[in-house]
Amino acid sequence: RSGGAQAVLAQAVLSALCIKQVADVPTEMLSDRDSAKLEAEVEANDTGAADLDCDYLVIGAGLFGLGFTDELLNLKPATKIIIVDKHSQAGGHWNDDYAFVRLHAPSETYGVMSQRLENGLPPCHGDTKERANRDEILHYFGRVVDTMVATGQVRAFFNSFVEPDTSIIRSCTSPTKTFQVSVREKIVDGTFTKVEIPVLRPPPYLVSAGATVVPPNYLFSLEAEFPAYYVLGAGKTAMDSILWLMSRGVPADLVHWIVPRDVYVINRSFCESPDSLERMLEALAEEWSTGKQGLDILEKLSYLSRIFEDHEPTSFKWALLSQTEIAELRKVRNVFRLGHVQKVGLDSITLQHGSIPMPAGALCIDCTASGHFSQKDHRPIFSDKCITLQPCSPMSAVGSSAAAAATIAFVETQPMREDEKNMVCTSLTPSADPDWVLTGLYLDEKKRQRWERLGIYEAWSKRMAVRGWSSFSDVEVDPSVKARAVAQSRQFFFAKMEWR
Repeated sequence: RSGGAQAVLAQAVLSALCIKQVADVPTEMLSDRDSAKLEAEVEANDTGAADLDCDYLVIGAGLFGLGFTDELLNLKPATKIIIVDKHSQAGGHWNDDYAFVRLHAPSETYGVMSQRLENGLPPCHGDTKERANRDEILHYFGRVVDTMVATGQVRAFFNSFVEPDTSIIRSCTSPTKTFQVSVREKIVDGTFTKVEIPVLRPPPYLVSAGATVVPPNYLFSLEAEFPAYYVLGAGKTAMDSILWLMSRGVPADLVHWIVPRDVYVINRSFCESPDSLERMLEALAEEWSTGKQGLDILEKLSYLSRIFEDHEPTSFKWALLSQTEIAELRKVRNVFRLGHVQKVGLDSITLQHGSIPMPAGALCIDCTASGHFSQKDHRPIFSDKCITLQPCSPMSAVGSSAAAAATIAFVETQPMREDEKNMVCTSLTPSADPDWVLTGLYLDEKKRQRWERLGIYEAWSKRMAVRGWSSFSDVEVDPSVKARAVAQSRQFFFAKMEWR
């Protein structure tokens, strides 16, 4: 197949997979809960759109939006909620992810408070516990929404969006259709925290005409063979793409990996151990004061692993891998460490610190999107008549994203001032700096003390325990061991602040 033909194929694939947007409004989505049905419902009830009302208007039907809605209903069952999402179904970024993606962690750690994700399926890929794939996750979120709607307290409208700084719902499929919603309590923004994925944006580097650069979504339907495969990026998406290629029979010597920075990964089997947090506390009670010393301890403990043993990681993307997956990735010997991609040409790739040759007709897989690390700013979670859902639960929490949504809903139901709510729910900006994993002990302890002063820690901890979401603060170990570990984490945290 010629380079020109491959370029045409790549463009066709991108056109089919990318969601085309005009002024951030998707125009080609269909749903059984779309705005046309909303209009029909309004007319059938002989009301005007202005008569739509709710206590909370939730924007976004991903994990944050549904996790918040679920726990709010658990704690205040009489609450009326409207959920709006621009996708054709619930699931947030999972709607746009590549088909072979799976959860990093076991299914038991993910999802909303009231419904389990795991289906009792046997583990695969060297795992010891079930990990849901994209389709299973989307089906789960659909089931969650159906359960909410069945209560009569929730109305879910897809293929729609809420106009900025208003409570007006506009249809994506019929943009002239709008509906005014009267919101008694708050608007809840579950879309502020961005997840950047390759298929939803063009490559952030130059691509010569005739070169073939595709997102990982293309690999699922890959039929043609290519003379070489170049995987651009070193995060979990790149790792997934390499593992997928090799599972489909692509020899390791045909895979070329562009690694801007070597990364630490989390050993999945360690995290699945019921005493993992206790073991981490005991290990970090050993004497350490620098980031390298602390990370060496966690690597010796087998909490952290590096893909290539001879290269010191300088990044940490919070990816969980099994030892089987790590062993497969180590089979790739064509690894290039010359910085980020600047240009993909017809016969070479230009990197920050040099260029590498590439055979004509090679396939390049763009895995350079930042994922959860694309979010560079944050704002107060609670402000006037708005709640902005963001990561906030203790950094060491198992199921931290899911726990964050439930935590914010829990705090919203408490008789507290807005400044007190923001004090206990401090938003976090994800960081790829591996040193930050060492600060979780201190931040957890600091948060526990704040919550205890307000008298809500015990009730919150019991709620999280319902789903097995726990943090360092909940671990029962020798108090002196815990005190030493927290003290060293605190000292390192403040030293880190001074270095910055």
